[in-house]
Amino acid sequence: MRYGPEFWDKYGTYRTPIAFHLTLLVLLRAYFIWVIAALSRRPELDIMSLAFRSKQDFFSALAIGALAILPAAVFCFRRPQKNVLSAARLARIWRFMRWPLLFCAVVDLIWLVVQAAHSYYQFSMFLALQMVAVLWVLLYLAKSRYLTVFFNDWPDPETQKNSTKSNKR
Repeated sequence: MRYGPEFWDKYGTYRTPIAFHLTLLVLLRAYFIWVIAALSRRPELDIMSLAFRSKQDFFSALAIGALAILPAAVFCFRRPQKNVLSAARLARIWRFMRWPLLFCAVVDLIWLVVQAAHSYYQFSMFLALQMVAVLWVLLYLAKSRYLTVFFNDWPDPETQKNSTKSNKR
């Protein structure tokens, strides 16, 4: 399925879906919670203990989230670049970035199920919300047709655009 110009950004590539940003937020949530806790500077408000029961849970969440750092980093470079060689390398890498995200979501869901089993399946709203969010991410990454097109698209280098503009003048 092809998507028309209404799905393109100013560089002529497919726009990033909002759900992709939410996917990165869910998979990298341990890092975001860590940053928020570091920035809060209120000792009486222990955000880390609200989100994680122990240090081991926190470090496990960081390790699982580390699987999604590479796709997030490559995504940050998804804009026209002047260096044609680095753009071509990143374009080749970008095509396969769906797989680390899928693997991260699967491992995260397994880890959440193990956490639920260790609490003897006693209901926890925070754990249930995380499981639903990660399950949504997993289904979105596996079933989205637009993501297939999005991961196969990479912006053209700036040098080609600038040379075509100068030829038109």
